[in-house]
Amino acid sequence: MRCWIIGTLLLSAVGFAGCSGKPAATAPAQANSGQTAASGSSAAGQSGPAPQAIAVPGDAAPDYIVTVFLNSLRAGDSPTTESLLTSKARQELAKHSLSVDVQSAPNASYQVRPAEIVEANGAHVKSVWTEKFDDGEETYEIIWALRKQPEGWRLAGMAMELIPGQPMQFLNFEDPQDMLKKKDDAIAAMQAPAAETAQQPPPPQSGQRPVIER
Repeated sequence: MRCWIIGTLLLSAVGFAGCSGKPAATAPAQANSGQTAASGSSAAGQSGPAPQAIAVPGDAAPDYIVTVFLNSLRAGDSPTTESLLTSKARQELAKHSLSVDVQSAPNASYQVRPAEIVEANGAHVKSVWTEKFDDGEETYEIIWALRKQPEGWRLAGMAMELIPGQPMQFLNFEDPQDMLKKKDDAIAAMQAPAAETAQQPPPPQSGQRPVIER
C-alpha cells in the first residue's frame, strides 16, 4: 500500500491517507532525539509548561535544517517542525486551519544528502525516508525546498512521487490550496484503477465454462 509518508506526518489535517512511519538510517549532523521539545507536555490530567522548539543556529546549513526537521518528525516534536517552516508557510497554513500535526515515528530512519544551493536565497536538499511494515518496507525520495529567511534557512515545500511511476510533484507549503488539489488529484488517480478492477466480473470457477452473452 502506498502511503503519503511525510505528507501524512507533516499535515495530517490535510487528509493524506496515512501510515505510521518507521524509516532506517543515518543523517549528517543528526539531531539528538533526546532533544525533542521540552518534556513539559502533560501526562493525563496534569498541566505543565508548553513544549518549546529546539533552538537552531541562524547560520545552520540547509541540510542540517532538514535533518533537525526529519528528526523532529520522527520524535513527534510539533513545535520544532513548525518553527522550521518559512513564515509564509506558517501563515498560509494557519489561514486554512492546518498545522504541523506530527505523529511520532520512533523507529523511523532517514538519510539526508548535502544541500544544493539553487539561487542566492534558495536551496534543495534530497532525502530518503524508509517506511517499514509487517509485510516489508517502502523507501521514498523527497526533495526539500528551502528559502533563506532572516532567522536562517527554512522549509517552503517538498517534491515527491505522489503517484507510483509518475514524475515528482511539488507540494508548496506556502500554497495549501494547490497542495490540497494535488492531493485530491493523486487520490483520484490511484482510486480509478482499483474501481475498474472491482467492476470486472469474477473469473469462472474451475471446471465451469464462462457464460457468453449473445
